[in-house]
Amino acid sequence: MTKALIDGHMLGTGETGNETYIRGLLDGLEALGQCEAVAVSGPIVDVGAHEQVVLPYRSNWARLITDLPRAAASAGADVIHSTYAMPPSTPLARVVTVHDVSFLRHPEWFTRRHRAVLNVGVRHSARLAQRVIVPSTFTRDEVHDLLGVPGARIVVTPEAVDASFHPLDGSLADAALDRLQIPRPYVLAVGNLQPRKNLMRLLRAWRLLVRSGQEAGCRLVLVGGNHGMREPVEAEVRSLGLESSVHLTGYVAHADLPALYASARAFVLPTLYEGFGLPLLEAMACGTPVACSRVASLPEVAGDAAAYFDPLDVDDIAAALGALLGGDGLLAALSARGLRRAARFSWRACAAATVRAYDDAARMRVGRQGRA
Repeated sequence: MTKALIDGHMLGTGETGNETYIRGLLDGLEALGQCEAVAVSGPIVDVGAHEQVVLPYRSNWARLITDLPRAAASAGADVIHSTYAMPPSTPLARVVTVHDVSFLRHPEWFTRRHRAVLNVGVRHSARLAQRVIVPSTFTRDEVHDLLGVPGARIVVTPEAVDASFHPLDGSLADAALDRLQIPRPYVLAVGNLQPRKNLMRLLRAWRLLVRSGQEAGCRLVLVGGNHGMREPVEAEVRSLGLESSVHLTGYVAHADLPALYASARAFVLPTLYEGFGLPLLEAMACGTPVACSRVASLPEVAGDAAAYFDPLDVDDIAAALGALLGGDGLLAALSARGLRRAARFSWRACAAATVRAYDDAARMRVGRQGRA
């Protein structure tokens, strides 16, 4: 049986999407009865039933160049599985997960340094890896078109949500909402405060709703890490006169998210680009009606369970939200569709496809060595 060393250095760091993906994958592997080695940055990181391998605390470069290959060898692994960037030199098979290639499609969203690091790391890793894992067919096509990876080496493993994301009785969520000082009723948006999340247009659309009275008495609650963007977002809130109707929470722990989703009147994701869009699935699993951009991977994830809008059109964003908030019938219909849609995704299925990728990568590596 193929054994993998999974690079889990982001576990316990609050890296939102990357950490959620690794945690979900580990849970899915456990559900299959498949235990792998997991490289972590410290002994207090929980890896469940998996074998913990603690990396020395040095740097990202040292982790990739020496620490992961050494950890894989000591664990007796056949495959190293990393996210975005992988060891440049190792005798083992390599699998890399690429959540999206927004740094290529929209380089203007990244600093010059970040763009350069991603360009080198992801391009090199995608070229070396025996298998490239992606979360959606949209990202598969992007990786093929922009990185030149042959389709046969790309594996689509849709992501999922854990069991904590489910409908909650309002009273059960009150403690979390009170602690986080969340005003009710509210419309929720979740995501790091980055340019691609398109929050400025969302704020302008929200102003249209407030001025027309279509916000249905709700406030707009923005949840997400700052990433240097809190001040511009706060400045836009002030310039639009929305101080009393928009609430920024900053980073919220994963454990509190189900209560936030389940208690929201609606969830909105105005993003310009996503490789998957996990918050969309989290909201649907909680029974929360969703409105989202008609771009990238989002229609693939939401199917018929969302009210769609053009994220570049402020009027269209406002119209979609206004229609959603203006009728209980549409809210109920999208809630029911969302629950059915979310049930189609599971970390167990993601893990099963990942294990097949490990096996295929190991066979490819052995085949090449045999021909050498």
